[in-house]
Amino acid sequence: MIRFDEEVTRTFRRGIMKRGQTLATLLSDLLSGKASAASLSALSKPGIRPEEALRMTLAAVEARRKLIDANDDAFGRCDVCGEDLGAPALGEMPWADRCAKHAAV
Repeated sequence: MIRFDEEVTRTFRRGIMKRGQTLATLLSDLLSGKASAASLSALSKPGIRPEEALRMTLAAVEARRKLIDANDDAFGRCDVCGEDLGAPALGEMPWADRCAKHAAV
């Protein structure tokens, strides 16, 4: 059973790719000195260097891309409880991997 039609899937994939490109550019800018760690405070995590936080976030986005490319049913479901995240939420953030209940976990 296909959960999302082809056009919706393409839209999600484009969103994932755009997010990955943005993160890769931020990481490159940080490593080259074009951006400061302070400018990336929104992505920072306590006890983790900004470049490591960016790498972890980029890896998570890449994992979502692989799921959507493989047409894996796990795409669009919470990694914790398996709840369907729904097309509207994925339209806003197609790289999401957790439902609202588990987003802070």
